[in-house]
Amino acid sequence: MMLDNTWFVEKSYFEKFAMAWKVRKKLHSEQSKFQKIEVLQTESVGKLLLLDGKTMVSEIDEFVYHEVMAHIPYMVARKCEKVLIIGGGDGGVVREFVKHKDIKQIDLVEIDERVIEVSKEFFPECTQGLDDPRVNILAEDGIAFIKSKTNEYDVIIIDSTDPEDFASGLFTSEFYKNVSNALTEEGIMMNQTENPFLDEWGVGKIYKNMRAQFPHVQSFTAPMLIYPGVFWTFGFSSKKYQGTQLNPDKIRHMQSLERSLKWYNTEWHKGAFALSNFHKKKIGL
Repeated sequence: MMLDNTWFVEKSYFEKFAMAWKVRKKLHSEQSKFQKIEVLQTESVGKLLLLDGKTMVSEIDEFVYHEVMAHIPYMVARKCEKVLIIGGGDGGVVREFVKHKDIKQIDLVEIDERVIEVSKEFFPECTQGLDDPRVNILAEDGIAFIKSKTNEYDVIIIDSTDPEDFASGLFTSEFYKNVSNALTEEGIMMNQTENPFLDEWGVGKIYKNMRAQFPHVQSFTAPMLIYPGVFWTFGFSSKKYQGTQLNPDKIRHMQSLERSLKWYNTEWHKGAFALSNFHKKKIGL
């Protein structure tokens, strides 16, 4: 919500917690078929994308989320030719995947095509990969889309909002079963799994649902400045390989690429899956 037309305040954790950004100007506001889409020019994080009043993307920290969501599964996968991204209409995860030339196809399934169009206008640095010829943009419901796929994708990214409203179905055991079916025999799923300190959505249940469908389920953290509490967790679910089992054939390529990246490197990757006792307990280990 806006406070005195100068501050945007996002309340979370049953409205017991809040974060705020000083606003210079409201750049865009519209109601799509699915949600309210807004873009603010802030004093501290640059342009800020909001969906239904919740922070999604900012210029200052978007690279963290997008780099880890793409490069971690890519570096573990022995074959990564076909990628599916559900959600992610801002284009940032696509931007990172197109940096890998061995990927042959990237399908972006975003239910709200207006998110894509607004992102193209206000976040061109995120959307620059959408014009790559390997990218297919599909304005569809990811939950319905995944049901028809079997043994098709090497990596599937669930780039979702919080588990509420139309996104709640992206966190169920049934959905994860459909994702597992859509993956190849060594396939990997990545998803965001909220802040365990401000556990409004039941982080432990999310991981329980993932373990019901995948033999290898791990978690790691990366700081997301604009998300509630900053401390953000991500899920890595795999049919065969652990998140720390990097593909040795890709090391030289990544060492060259990571010089241009802002967050990800292979040394960080190797240590990211070492968890605190608090984190382990919250995800049911």
